[in-house]
Amino acid sequence: MRLLIVISFLFAAPRLAGAQFPAEVQPGTRVRVWIPETVRQEQEPVRRQLLRGTVESVDRGILRLEVPGTAGSLAIPRAAVRRLDVSRGVSPGESMIERAAGGAIGGAILFGLLNDPRRSGGPHYRTDWRAAGVGAAWGAGIGGVVGLAWPYERWRRVIH
Repeated sequence: MRLLIVISFLFAAPRLAGAQFPAEVQPGTRVRVWIPETVRQEQEPVRRQLLRGTVESVDRGILRLEVPGTAGSLAIPRAAVRRLDVSRGVSPGESMIERAAGGAIGGAILFGLLNDPRRSGGPHYRTDWRAAGVGAAWGAGIGGVVGLAWPYERWRRVIH
């Protein structure tokens, strides 16, 4: 009889652990949740609804989420969650650095491809490397300003 109890507990333990939410999901935390969608949508994510909101409570495998623009809270069972991310907040500094790096790469490629040393009018550089350097500087500057002016929210995945 004891063996039967032990074996049933071993098989039930992974299901119980899978039905729980991670410790990072606490009331007041801002989260991003993907739940199933039966109909394929034009925009991403495919066959998933994306919700962003604040955790109201977490009890026995049910996530209660306050979503802006709705009355009351949404109850989402753990089994329905396809992915869950926790907000790391909005950081203008990180946004600025990432957008500056992306702008530098894009600017370098664009200026390098568009450079024609034989052109007489408009900007032209003796080598494509020089054009890429100038493009990187312009792209980094513009990307940094955009990232600083319009920072975005950072997320960390806690459920895959």
